[in-house]
Amino acid sequence: MQVSKGLAKVKAPGGNDRAVANAEELERRELEAREAEAGMWSKDPAVLAAASQRTVVQAMKAEDVLGALRMKPTPAVVDYVLNGGTVKLVLTGDGATRDQNITLSIGGISVPSVGRKGAKNEDGTDQGPEPFALAAKHFTEMALLHRDVRVILEGLDRRNNFIGSILPADVNDTSFVNVGEELCRLGLAQVHEASAAALIGGAATLRAAEKVAKDQQLRLWHGYVPPISSLNAMTTKVFDARVVEVISGDCISVVPTSGPDTSERRINLSSIRAPRISNSRDDKSNHEPWAIEAKEFLISRLIGRTVSINMDYARKIGEGANERTLHFATVKLPNNKTGGDPLNVSEMLLMRGFASCIRHRSEEERAADYDELIAAEKKGVESKKGMHNKNREAPVHRTNDFSINAHKAKTFLPFLQRAGKCVAMVDYVAAGHKIRVSIPKEGAVIAFCLAGVRCPQRDEPYAAEALAYTRSRILQREVEIVVDSVDRTGIFLGTLFADNGRLNLGEELLRAGLGSLHPAFPVDRVHYGRALADIEAAAREVKAGLWKDWTPPIVEVDEPEDSSTGELVRVGVTECVAGGRFFVQKLDGSKIQEVTDKLAELYDGVDTSKPHDGVFEPKPGDAVAAKFTGDDKWARAIVTAKRVGDKPVSVFYCDFGNVEDIGFNRLRPLKDPTVTTVAIPPMANFCALSFLKIPRIDSDYGYAAASHVGKLISGQAFHARIDARDRFPTTKPWEIDAQPAFSLTLFPDANARAAESVALDLLRAGFARVHRRAAARRLDRDVLDAMVDAQESARRARVGQWEYGDVDSDDDAS
Repeated sequence: MQVSKGLAKVKAPGGNDRAVANAEELERRELEAREAEAGMWSKDPAVLAAASQRTVVQAMKAEDVLGALRMKPTPAVVDYVLNGGTVKLVLTGDGATRDQNITLSIGGISVPSVGRKGAKNEDGTDQGPEPFALAAKHFTEMALLHRDVRVILEGLDRRNNFIGSILPADVNDTSFVNVGEELCRLGLAQVHEASAAALIGGAATLRAAEKVAKDQQLRLWHGYVPPISSLNAMTTKVFDARVVEVISGDCISVVPTSGPDTSERRINLSSIRAPRISNSRDDKSNHEPWAIEAKEFLISRLIGRTVSINMDYARKIGEGANERTLHFATVKLPNNKTGGDPLNVSEMLLMRGFASCIRHRSEEERAADYDELIAAEKKGVESKKGMHNKNREAPVHRTNDFSINAHKAKTFLPFLQRAGKCVAMVDYVAAGHKIRVSIPKEGAVIAFCLAGVRCPQRDEPYAAEALAYTRSRILQREVEIVVDSVDRTGIFLGTLFADNGRLNLGEELLRAGLGSLHPAFPVDRVHYGRALADIEAAAREVKAGLWKDWTPPIVEVDEPEDSSTGELVRVGVTECVAGGRFFVQKLDGSKIQEVTDKLAELYDGVDTSKPHDGVFEPKPGDAVAAKFTGDDKWARAIVTAKRVGDKPVSVFYCDFGNVEDIGFNRLRPLKDPTVTTVAIPPMANFCALSFLKIPRIDSDYGYAAASHVGKLISGQAFHARIDARDRFPTTKPWEIDAQPAFSLTLFPDANARAAESVALDLLRAGFARVHRRAAARRLDRDVLDAMVDAQESARRARVGQWEYGDVDSDDDAS
C-alpha cells in the first residue's frame, strides 16, 4: 500500500539481503505509482514542497497539560518504553494538547531501574540494569509499544513527569493487559505507596496482585519471608469494648465488654494522624489547628458507646525505661440509624478533615482497610472540609481557668451561685469525688468537689473502684452542677447531676459504698445533708464497698469518768510540728522494725557517693528509700517536690513525720514489693491535741508553745484516745496547711483520768485555750470544767500567752 501511494521505494536486493517473495508485485506497483505521479513521484513543485514541510508543535508546560486533561481519558500512542513502569506518549486527542509528547509513569508501582548510560559503580564498573529490570521493560514493550491507548493523567512527580493510568483505546478490548497489575503479579514490580494513594480506584487490586507474587516468591520476591506480626503476643485481636475516654482525635480509652481481661486500655486509630493536643493546661495555643474539633467529634460519637475493635499492629516508642508499646486498631461504630454496615471511625474523621492518612513504607503494617482510608481522605480534600479548607482558619479556643488560682476562683463564686444549675462538661476525673469541668456558657474551667462526700485517695482500699465508677458515668459527658461554696484552695463544692438530672453522683457513690460523708460535713445545716446521711447508713448496714469490714459500735454500759467513747491506743510521738500538731506511730502491732531491717538488708551495701545505676527520676508523690542524714539509716520517704537540677530533693519520711532536703545520691527506688507503701501503709499519723486552741507558729508565743509541746510529748509513749478522725483528708501531711487526720487526747497510762492528760499540762502552762464548743459536745461537764479551771489558773498567774492579759474575746466561748 505504501508503494502504491508513492510513499515508499522498492529496495533492490543485494549483499546479504534475502530476495522477497513478492518482489515482482512490488516493482509493478512502483511503476504504476511513477506513471500516476503519486506521492514522491509527483512532478508538481507545490505538492513536493508541501510534503517536505515539517509540522512544528509548540511544547506546553506540564502543569498546563495536566490542567487541561486531569482525570480525563485522552487518546494517545505509546512511542517509547523507558522502563517497565515509564513510557513516552504522543497525545492524539483534539485541542491544544494534540501531538504533545509526554513522559508517563504508571501510577502505584515501582519497577527495577534499567540504569543510566555511562553510569558507574563505586569500583568503576558499569552500573548496568537492576535485577529483572530488562524483563519488566520487555513485558511493557510487548504490551504497549506503538499501541493506541487512552491515558488518565492524575498528577506530576518531582521531575515534572506525569503519573497516571493507561487504558485500552477500545473499552471492549478484552485482550488489553493492565500493565501495572500484571507487573506486580509477575513479581516484576512492587506497589509504590506514594503514587498508589493517588490512584482513582485505589490500590487494592495492585496489593492483591503483589500478594500473589509474594506468596509464590516470584522474581523480586525470591526468598521473601513475611514479617512477623507485632500482635502475635496478643491473644484477643477482635473484641467489643465500651469507650470511656477520648484522649485525642486519634486515641481512645476503652474497656472490653467481655473476655479474660476487662481492664481499661488505650487504643490508637490505625494509619491516621489527628492534630496534636498540647499537654500543657496553661498554654492552649500549643494545640494544633482542628485538634479540639477532632477530639470533640469523637466525644460526641463514641463516649459511653460500645464499639468493635479490630487490632491491626503495635509500635514501640521511647527508649530504656521510657519505652512503651502503642496498640493500633480499626474501630467501628454500629450504624443504628440505617442498620447498615458499621461505620469506620477513622473514615468519619478523614471525610470531615479532622485527620490525615499516614503514608506507610511498603514493609510497614497498616490498617486492614487502608485503601478505604485513602479514599475517605480524598473525599475530605475534595469537599474542602476541616484542615483542607485553606480559606477558613481553625476556630480559636479561649478559656478562663479558675482551677489554678484560688483567689481568682473565689471571685467567680457569686456568678456560679446566682446561676443555680450550670451545664458543664467533665474534662478530667482526679478522684471519685474530685473532677475538673468546663462551663461553656461562661468560657470557664473549674475544679469541683462533691460537697460532703469523700472517696478513698490513691493507694487506699476502693480508691480505684471509686475512680472507675465516676469515670464511667460522667467523664466527657454533659452534666449539671450546683455550686454551694469554694474552699481555701480554690476548689468549688456542690452537687452534680448526670443523665439529664436522673443521677446524683454523690448519692450514688455513697449508695455503692465507694464514698463516705466528710467528718466535718454539717448534716443538719444543709438541706440535702440528712438524705446523704441516710444513704450512707444504708450502705453501712449492707456492708457495701469500703464498709465491708464495718461493725456497729458496741455501747458500753459502765462508762468511765471521761464520757468520751473514743478508741484508746498506744502510740509513740515521733515528730512535733507547730500549733500542737505532731506525728505518732501506733505501737501495738507496729511493723517499723520489720521495715527498718528490710531496708538495711536491701540498701546498706549501696555506695551513696556514686551516681545511680540506670534511669531513676522520682516524681512528687513517689515513694523512695532515703538514707536519713541524721543517723545514716535507710527509711521510706515520699518525694514532695519536683527535682530541680542538682539541688537537693525534698522528701517526707512517711514512717516518722519529719521532712528533709536530701542529696539525690542518697535516694534509691523502692522496688521490693514487701516494703512499698501499698504493702505496708505509712506508719506516721498526723495528729492534733483535741479540744485545744494552740498559737500558730507565726503568731505571738507560737515558738514558745511549740517548744513546750515538744518537751511534753516528743519521743514519749502515751495512751491516746481518738476523739475525731478524718478518714479521707484532702491535704498531704507534709503540706504547710495540712489538716490532721486524728484528734487525740494523750494520757501517760491506760488508767489515767482526764485530769492527768497532756492537755491539762499545756493549759496550766498558758500555751493553750479550751475550744469550748467542741469540748462541750464530747466531754462530760466535770472534765470540761477541769480544763477551763486549768486555763483560768494560767490566766490569773499571767503565764505563757496570758503574760500581758487576755488573748481571747467573748466569741471564743463559742
